[in-house]
Amino acid sequence: MEQMNDLRELLRHDVQSLYSAEQQIVEAMPAMIAKATNPALKQVLEQHLSVTRGQVERLDRVREMIGATEDSVTDHTGLLSRLMGGGAKCKAMEGIIDEGQKIMAESMSDEVMDAAIIGGNQKIEHFEIACYGTARTYAQQLGLTDVAALLQQTLDEEYKADELLTQLAVSNINVQAQ
Repeated sequence: MEQMNDLRELLRHDVQSLYSAEQQIVEAMPAMIAKATNPALKQVLEQHLSVTRGQVERLDRVREMIGATEDSVTDHTGLLSRLMGGGAKCKAMEGIIDEGQKIMAESMSDEVMDAAIIGGNQKIEHFEIACYGTARTYAQQLGLTDVAALLQQTLDEEYKADELLTQLAVSNINVQAQ
C-alpha cells in the first residue's frame, strides 16, 4: 500500500472518482427519463444528460492535465481510499443511484414518481456539488488555474441543474404529488 503524500495526489483521486460518478450517471439517467411522466421534467433530465456527457469530456481534459488515471488512484488502498470507494469506482454515487433505482421500482402514482425522480436527482446534484467544490478548491490551492476553471464550469452546471429541479418540484410536481 502506497501512501498519498500531497494534495495533488488527493486531487487526482477526487477527479478520478468524479469521472466514475459521471459515467455512472450517464448510464443511469435514461431509466429516470423513461420513468418520468411530466414533460418539463423529462426535458430537464434529457438536457442534463447531454450536459453530463459534456462533463465527462471535460473531466477527460482535467484528468490529462493532472495525470489522473485509473492506475494512479488504485495504488492508494488505505483508509481514505476505502472510504471514498476504493480504486476507480465511486461507491458513493453507486449507492445514491442504487437507492434511486429502488425507489423507482416501487409502485406509485405518476405524480409521486416524478417527485421521487426529482428527489433522487437532487441527491446526485448535491453530492456532485460537494465533490466538484472540493476538487476545485484543491486545484486553486495548487495554483492549477486552468484545472480550477474547468471544475468551476462543471460546478456551475450542477448548481443550475439543482436549481431547475427545485423550480420544477415547488412550482407544480410536488403539489401534484400531494
